[in-house]
Amino acid sequence: MPVPPTLSATQLAAIVDPAALLDHAWALEPEMRLSERRDALARLQELLDDGEPPPAPSGRTWRLELLAEQAIDASAALQLDVADDLAARVLAEADPSQETAIVRALLARARAVAWRGTDATTRQADRIFVEVAERLRAMGHSEWLGFALFWRGNTIYLENGDLRRAEELMGEALTVLGADSPRRSTVLVFHADALSALGELDAAERALDEAQAIADRDDDAKSVAYAAWGRAALASLRGDALATERLLREVERDARDWFEGGTGATFLADAAEMLDRLGLSTEAGSYLARALDRAPENEFVRQARATLLARSGDPMQALDALQELTRGDWLQKRLIWRHTALTAWATFRAGRDGSGWLAARALEQAHANGGPAVAPTGEPQLIAALAPLAEDAGSRLARELLLDGRELLVRLFGTPRVTRADGSVVELPAGKPGELVRMLALHNQGLPVEVVLERFFPEVPPTASRQRLRQVLTRLRAAAGEIVVRSDDTLRLVPAWVDVREFHIAADRGRPTRGSSSVQYAYAALALHSGPLLPADPYAEWAQEARDQAEYRHLALLDLVAADAAARGSHQEALTALEAAREEDPFDPDRNSEIARQLRALGRDGAARYLTGPEPDDDPDE
Repeated sequence: MPVPPTLSATQLAAIVDPAALLDHAWALEPEMRLSERRDALARLQELLDDGEPPPAPSGRTWRLELLAEQAIDASAALQLDVADDLAARVLAEADPSQETAIVRALLARARAVAWRGTDATTRQADRIFVEVAERLRAMGHSEWLGFALFWRGNTIYLENGDLRRAEELMGEALTVLGADSPRRSTVLVFHADALSALGELDAAERALDEAQAIADRDDDAKSVAYAAWGRAALASLRGDALATERLLREVERDARDWFEGGTGATFLADAAEMLDRLGLSTEAGSYLARALDRAPENEFVRQARATLLARSGDPMQALDALQELTRGDWLQKRLIWRHTALTAWATFRAGRDGSGWLAARALEQAHANGGPAVAPTGEPQLIAALAPLAEDAGSRLARELLLDGRELLVRLFGTPRVTRADGSVVELPAGKPGELVRMLALHNQGLPVEVVLERFFPEVPPTASRQRLRQVLTRLRAAAGEIVVRSDDTLRLVPAWVDVREFHIAADRGRPTRGSSSVQYAYAALALHSGPLLPADPYAEWAQEARDQAEYRHLALLDLVAADAAARGSHQEALTALEAAREEDPFDPDRNSEIARQLRALGRDGAARYLTGPEPDDDPDE
């Protein structure tokens, strides 16, 4: 279908046929050429106000059809009361023969009512969408039918968290819309969004490929930008920072008048979230600043600000911003799970209790939206960091995420615990059998039998030591089953997730430099450190090296996040990390001086003096 031409003011003024103006406005709608559409409808208004326009054919009324189109535009601009009022006027005045005005007014009303977001209005909007679809099928208007199905999937099901039903309705819309439909590219982009939310990234990419091909074929700049926006989101979810940045630049390059309105602010906010997810905090902050400058009260912008604070900003401010969103009258239901996850993460970073329970709740909410892939796909780094906290709080979903097909979940920090995939706890025998499991858990590839013998029975002759090891394995097998296996001359655990191994992996990623990405990994490592390492083996020589290494890295991670927080002016966050480090290493004078500095920054001068003594400029009589 050809792209509608851009008409000059002179060309518009020369049009005196209301049907031609309406046809032009309808053609502009799929491409979101909003200002051109407003000009066409304004010209129609002039014709109706100035005199005698050509008579409408049977079943059509120019004035009511104009009101219906104005209602459509008001609903698209989220002017919900205006849209509802205009649609009500059409529906009150139209007779049953005026199907075009009626169906367009109903579509505007359905969209406006759906965006109100309450349970009652959502049910009401769904009923209206069903009626619209029935009328359009009877009219044989596949183009509008496809878009009505799309809007039902988007505003009723996608926004309310029923991702699977949203994807089905958008798929149905695509079967209705022909290959040459100007609306097809837009529906494909949103269909890709639903598929991505379900964790079906490859299918989402195929949808975006088709959307891009249609946009290029039609030379449709708006659709080109929307397809690039979708690709940027997909690249962000896959952790591809270079592609994400490149595609975001493409969106702005191909932007049209939609970028100057509310959708542009939404794009800037979304871009900030994408880049922050990838650890590009400076770039994310730049996009967020532009969004805040343009539309500080926009809900998407406020949500992006809260998201960036929770992921990598001041956690206390994050909790306030997240709570403010909760108290408001708008919060995308499809993202309530993410809101809970962000609250969990900010709670953990602030050193407050309850982060594990909140993380477990977030996983349950995401699962209810569309299954087990929703959370780890939508926030891969965040959920990876939160899952150990959620599992420790008893979450089955978190345990399944951590195990990822493995047989055992082993915790060596704090109270040692071995858990099977079904959630049952493995009761390890006291003495050498339990010690063997804990020792092997430190080594992903297992240990040679000779090493085990040397560590367990160093003074015992070889034949006797091997007999003792067989006895240990027999006791362990009787109590716990086949959780230790022998391959050639090596002993190892069955495939297992082990907290201390994951701690070192995350610490390695967080070690090189201070910055958003490294600090996020540092926090992920800290989330795994739930207490002293191997407290059940205080005198075992094999445990001491592992314990010393973990304690050293734990202190280094705390100092890293404290330094980063202090540099950002997040003084309470810095103080929380420094005080946790002081509990393990109370006599470091530099750390105590830094604690005093953070106390003073928080206005707690008395506590700072108590820690380090008065500053040289302090008045002793104060």
